[in-house]
Amino acid sequence: MIKFRNSTLLILFLLAISAVLVRFSTVSAQTNSLSEAQISSIRASCTSAKNILSQLHANDALLRVNRGKIYESMSTKLMARFNNRANGAGFNTLYLSQAMKDYVSALNDFRLSYRAYEEKLSKTINIDCNDEPVEFYQSLMDARYNRTVLHTYVIKLNQKMDDYGSAVGDFKNSFFGEVKT
Repeated sequence: MIKFRNSTLLILFLLAISAVLVRFSTVSAQTNSLSEAQISSIRASCTSAKNILSQLHANDALLRVNRGKIYESMSTKLMARFNNRANGAGFNTLYLSQAMKDYVSALNDFRLSYRAYEEKLSKTINIDCNDEPVEFYQSLMDARYNRTVLHTYVIKLNQKMDDYGSAVGDFKNSFFGEVKT
């Protein structure tokens, strides 16, 4: 249920941001300026764009809190406790500790990336797109880029979770290997 809801929210976000971006045609990478038609389009859709961005901001904040709690719990309640118990029982936990260290590093990267994204999105929402359409558009593109970077950190964090799971599997195999011999 949670995965379905998060996936649904992600799809809704992608559709919403796509709708905003379709309204604003692509800016030439060489000129970095907008045509009068593009500026008019930004002004015409200013209210709806800001409403969509505000909804996105609220939904992202909720997702961040929920995912943040899950990610944090993985580290503190599962990984750290398991590593401590295994180490306390005299088992070699070097690979478990390294996998946890990598996970915690990825979690810190996620936090920093989310903060940068959230700040840029907040800044974008506060720009008056009627008076400053070019600045609004550029800030929107920057926020979109920051969201893409954030997505790469989510993928990395999930990979580090999988890596820890593999380390636990290796630990299990070595444990049962030691018990059987």
